Amino acid sequence: MSKLVAGIGRALSYLSVIMGKSGNQYPTIILSQGNERLVLPVTPTKYDVGFEQEHKSVDITQIGEVLLFGNPKLKTLSFDGFFPAKDYPFIVGDKRKPSEIVALIEKWAVSKKPVRVIISDGPINLMMAIMSFPWKKQENTGDLYFTLSFKEYKDLNTSTVSDETKVVDSTTGLKDRPTMKTKPTTATLFNRGSDVLDAAKKAYGNYKHYERIIQSNDLKHLAINNLSQLRKLKVK
Repeated sequence: MSKLVAGIGRALSYLSVIMGKSGNQYPTIILSQGNERLVLPVTPTKYDVGFEQEHKSVDITQIGEVLLFGNPKLKTLSFDGFFPAKDYPFIVGDKRKPSEIVALIEKWAVSKKPVRVIISDGPINLMMAIMSFPWKKQENTGDLYFTLSFKEYKDLNTSTVSDETKVVDSTTGLKDRPTMKTKPTTATLFNRGSDVLDAAKKAYGNYKHYERIIQSNDLKHLAINNLSQLRKLKVK
């Protein structure tokens, strides 16, 4: 009986939120990967966004503790909700069966590819990885309750040369390939907070070559804060 009351209360809560609003006025959460797209049937009443900076405190002789500003960490996003089994009046997205939606999200999660997450009424339009997706059935309505957690995804394989900047050859009509610069054999890191990603960007012009630096220097971690301040890394 208590579960039934809770279910009715939940329905009334969602219904009260959308009273006086048309469907296109109510916010939606859109997930997509490739050509597949999902609009959550019921928009959660709240979501949590995590944003942090990698600031560090260091102790300097005759000065004391000082703060060094760092780079932002990856954003996180999480929210709770449910996939309705019935055609409730507060549904604003897909009307697929709960089991179909669960199967789709799980397929995306194990694909090892990011999904784009868009929240129509907030500053969220990001490529993100699905970090966790627990779900459960707790009532006899057929509805499935879930929690979705995401972490921002940044593509390290983005080309450093834009196709629009290439020069078109007047004879062939084709765009010339950019001239490859001679790669240095070492990369000097000047910032204490640097890592092999910074070294790869500096040496090769692209973050994606960080594994070559790790292999050439037999490093165990991306961070190099424990190395000497001006260490020269091999970048074969």
